[in-house]
Amino acid sequence: MSPFKFILLIIVTLIVVVFAVKNMELVEVSFYDFYLNSHNIKVPLLVVILGSMAFGFSIAWLSGWMLQIRLKALIHRKDKTIEELQSKLNEYKPKPPPGKTLEAGDFPKDPT
Repeated sequence: MSPFKFILLIIVTLIVVVFAVKNMELVEVSFYDFYLNSHNIKVPLLVVILGSMAFGFSIAWLSGWMLQIRLKALIHRKDKTIEELQSKLNEYKPKPPPGKTLEAGDFPKDPT
């Protein structure tokens, strides 16, 4: 690990530790269960903040992943279209006379 990454890791770790120590007071969280019964629990503020951040990160990651899948499918369809058009283009390219190969830039003479 490079010294820069190591120092950055230590700084981020210290920030997280200070944040955790400063946010240990208990807060009351209210929620409903599947039967719509209200429940209250007391948890440290740090848990609420980090849990919310993790939930938001998960939603953002999932939406980015779904977009990536859609874009890969679009690229695959475009590649198929390109292959089909290339094969059609090859049908219209001039064919060399038997026994002779065309060099780059050579075209058969126009019979007219």
